[in-house]
Amino acid sequence: MRNYLFFALLAPFFAHSATMQLSYLDEFIVPADLKIKGDTVGGLSSIEFANGKYLMIADDADNPRYFSATIQINENKFTDVKFEQSIQLISKNERSIVADPESLRALPNNSGIAWSSEGSIKYNKSPAIFLQTESGMSRFELPSMFDINKVSGPRHNAVFEGLTISPSGKGMWVSMEGPLKQDGEKASIKHGSMIRISYFDFVSKKMQKQFAYFLEPMVNRPEAKPDAFRTTGLVEILQINEHQFLTMERSYTAGIPDGGNSVSIFLIDIKNATDTSQLASLKSDPYQAAKKTLVLNMESIKHQLGSKHIDNLEGMTFGPRLSNGNQSLLMVSDNNFNIHGKQLSQILLFEVKNKK
Repeated sequence: MRNYLFFALLAPFFAHSATMQLSYLDEFIVPADLKIKGDTVGGLSSIEFANGKYLMIADDADNPRYFSATIQINENKFTDVKFEQSIQLISKNERSIVADPESLRALPNNSGIAWSSEGSIKYNKSPAIFLQTESGMSRFELPSMFDINKVSGPRHNAVFEGLTISPSGKGMWVSMEGPLKQDGEKASIKHGSMIRISYFDFVSKKMQKQFAYFLEPMVNRPEAKPDAFRTTGLVEILQINEHQFLTMERSYTAGIPDGGNSVSIFLIDIKNATDTSQLASLKSDPYQAAKKTLVLNMESIKHQLGSKHIDNLEGMTFGPRLSNGNQSLLMVSDNNFNIHGKQLSQILLFEVKNKK
């Protein structure tokens, strides 16, 4: 689905991407009552641009699916957003799989899709990474560090949240939302945590390498009640070249009128990062994590949005070139189907620039 000349075209533009900046352009709010083939459009946890279409996965364990949409951009604005198809991820004879869909990417050469599921750790249902092609669905082999265990392994709702295909098209990187138990405590207001981002090869369907990533502490929202529910995590990754990625972190605090979401975009560089694939723990073994630079704190542009609201952003993708030749980037938010109160399915448009 994705043409991998895409990365070759990006290479000159991102030659100095350490000075990257994102400029906000436009916002589109998906109607809360929109349905495609009877399926509600919501829970949009990722967005992927491939072959002129946008693919958005729905975080719906009862009905795992993704949507295909067309988005027209003219003069740096959304001129038309049309959801066209609702496509099932799991067939009826595969419904024994417990899936919590989180991220989806298109495979090279129109060969299918890859998608991730967090499973359900508290019910002993393993996380998974799937490939879906014309020949059917297969899953990757996970190393033992991801096994569910009382003292090690993933935490509930903090597993495979982000995917990005490598520039070579031969594999993909898969990011954890939070730390493995053996790697330390969950991030809090007082401290961050170390999480793992792993590379899986498409041929072997096994993990080949890995690096450590520092997740920022939760954003402190002092206006919240002392016992308010709080969480934070790495919710998406997007590879730029062989050693650089954009990452999206989202911190949430319940009970705040503005929705409680704080989102930041970072540029990371893994050129000097240690391969942590053989490290039993990130608490005691020596290693070097990815280098990290803040690109955008979404709070700084909230006043520019028509909604004046930053919702539960969880996905991002590079879109088409803008009329001035600069790269576009789109983000999407998961409205949780409004089961926790009113939320927005928002699609945001940005221009990627190099600082001078």
